[in-house]
Formats: sequence, structure tokens, C-alpha cells
Amino acid sequence: MSPNGAVFDPETVNILKRSLDDAWSRLTPDQQAQVSRSTLAERILKAAANGERDPIRLRTVALVSIVPTANGGA
Repeated sequence: MSPNGAVFDPETVNILKRSLDDAWSRLTPDQQAQVSRSTLAERILKAAANGERDPIRLRTVALVSIVPTANGGA
């Protein structure tokens, strides 16, 4: 169950896990030292509780404000 009480079916749980693993793997070791997997997971769970199921969007939600964008984060 997610922090807000949402319950996810097994297929969704698999999508969430893969999205978390994907997001974590995209962080550098320095970034991993500055943010926890739990923080990424909380962001993904919150988005999923609001209905998001697209793995790329879930990954993006997890990484926003952590990984600079191609234009330098501006």
C-alpha cells in the first residue's frame, strides 16, 4: 500500500519497481550519495496514486530536480 492508502495490482507494482530501478541507475554515484532510493520511490508512488502508469513519466517524476536537464537545468 502506498503512503496515501492506494493499493496497486501486481502489474502496476512491477512497473513501479522497474521505474525505480531505472531512475536509480541513471544517477551518478555522487547523486546516489545525495538522494535515497526511498525518496525516488515516494515520488513514484505519489505519481502512481494519481493515476500515472507510464514508466518514462514515472522515472522522470522521480528524477526531477535531481538530474540537470540538457540545457543546464534552466
